[in-house]
Amino acid sequence: MQNKRVRGEGRIFLRGNVVWIQYYDVRGQQVRESSHSTDEKKAAKLLRKRLGEVGAGVHRDTRRVTYESLRESFYSDYEINARKSLRRDKEGKPYLDKVARLDAFFSGYRACDIDADLIRRFTKDQQGRGLANGTINRSISGLRRMFNLALEDGTLREIPHFPMLKEATPRQGFFEREQYEALSGVLADYLRLPLALGYYTGMRLGEVLSLEWSQVDFMAGCINLRAGETKNDDAREIPIVPALRVLLKEQFAKREAECRYVCFRVDRSGRSVKIESFRKSWYSACVKAGLGELAPAVDSSGEPVYAPLRGPRSKAKQMVTYKGMIFHDLRRTAVRNLVAAGVPEKVAQTITGHRTRSTFDRYHIVSNRDVLDAGKKLTDFHSQKVRGQFGDNLPKAEEVSALTN
Repeated sequence: MQNKRVRGEGRIFLRGNVVWIQYYDVRGQQVRESSHSTDEKKAAKLLRKRLGEVGAGVHRDTRRVTYESLRESFYSDYEINARKSLRRDKEGKPYLDKVARLDAFFSGYRACDIDADLIRRFTKDQQGRGLANGTINRSISGLRRMFNLALEDGTLREIPHFPMLKEATPRQGFFEREQYEALSGVLADYLRLPLALGYYTGMRLGEVLSLEWSQVDFMAGCINLRAGETKNDDAREIPIVPALRVLLKEQFAKREAECRYVCFRVDRSGRSVKIESFRKSWYSACVKAGLGELAPAVDSSGEPVYAPLRGPRSKAKQMVTYKGMIFHDLRRTAVRNLVAAGVPEKVAQTITGHRTRSTFDRYHIVSNRDVLDAGKKLTDFHSQKVRGQFGDNLPKAEEVSALTN
């Protein structure tokens, strides 16, 4: 005859092949929890842990914690800390691309059901949609932050492992002068000034589109970015070079009193309004200038990726992907040009708003032309040393080679 269990010890039982545990929490309510294992020893260890928490009065039933509640706390953290990347949709609800991708997969899940295996399934699903590893990692990082916040708040006792993907090397793109001029020639008129601001100043796209005339000081010849309005909240002063000054003055002459923004467009009613986004126009112009291409989107297996249907009568339309120069490449270009112009790197770092030297170095891209220029300078340097040693009686080529090797 089987011995009767002692009250309060809990029990272990099977559901299919998975071992479950049962115990009573601090309020006397029955709790049943999966051990996510077929090993009774692991289940027994989990049961002892839960009984210890109940005995210490720290046990909380986390089965009702859902992905949606984790997401709500995550957005609240963004709002409290006034994160600039947080956007809002047409209904005024908070919105982030990386969270929207999580919503499409994890909505309806309980937090206790989200484990490393499910996260890997999410990764495979996103790769099947043709997303880059870096994009997928941003979503997984957001999910990890949700769990860490719940852990800090005491909502959860433990969090799963978050498997990350190896990302591609950072972008190396930058604009040569002729590429900048080619793109400027095919862009719409109202987008040439944003392009020039990015090329000559290295300002971020958000800083360019939010720039107001009150921040442009023609007398001092600089642009003043206010503290709290940049990505890292630091104020910056950026010099205005003559070519940019001409474009700014032309734009100033066309401004309307009710529009305070430097970069504006004229809407259908003839009013000047702030430029919000020009991604499609940028892609089209780069394709025309030979700086990018549009290709049909395919997943990791080579199958075409189609856009979601807009209605019951809409036809499936294959999505396209853009590969080529992006606006942020102008920022790398500005860093490279500042260094090439002989501006001290500490000053250049202050102008571009890079807080750390490592980040600044990542943006300082060296091109093949830079290497060739360095070779010419090195040749001149060695020639001067040889000339100084021999005076006007220059040695033969083989003698120069022997001295400089």
